[in-house]
Amino acid sequence: MGFYSNFSEQDLIESYKNLIDYQGKPSEEILEEISKRGSIDDFVNKIENQKLILDERNKIIREIHQYYLNKSSKEETLLLLKSDLLSTSEIRVLVEEKYTDIHYRTENLKIDSSIIISSIIGAIIASIVSTMVMFLLLAAINSLIVFNFFLLIPIYIINYLIIKFFTNKTRDNLAVFIATFVATVLNCIYFFVLIYFNE
Repeated sequence: MGFYSNFSEQDLIESYKNLIDYQGKPSEEILEEISKRGSIDDFVNKIENQKLILDERNKIIREIHQYYLNKSSKEETLLLLKSDLLSTSEIRVLVEEKYTDIHYRTENLKIDSSIIISSIIGAIIASIVSTMVMFLLLAAINSLIVFNFFLLIPIYIINYLIIKFFTNKTRDNLAVFIATFVATVLNCIYFFVLIYFNE
């Protein structure tokens, strides 16, 4: 039983392409497995066909993106897109997926007054909550004297999750990114102030 005998057809295709990319030619073992399953020419044609379809999908995706930026509706975009390789239903699925994805990404990056206010409120609340968590952890391990910088990573994550909850935006949004950083800096300030007053 050869190494490639349990590979699915798609796994065999990926292995064949990897060998071509990295070694310049397929191994005798993979050629033998391909021959057992059919003609090598048919196999190579299948790879070429997959590449053509992938190239066509990428071309259609670029066109969808352009139509979205031009504020064309999904229906208008569907009427404008033409393909000899992809069916109408495949194009419809691509349009639905890409319009949803581009809309989400565009909305996620938007910054307006409500996002700024939510980020500020989130940063304040997050810094207080995560500082309490930090002090509970430090008290639990009885290490209040020395500031443990390794705690900044989980604290940063807690801050981010709280701010994300308030803004409904991810860290790709500049306001959320800055608010998370500010909340983490506030954690350090709270810590040093509390330590100073406890001395």
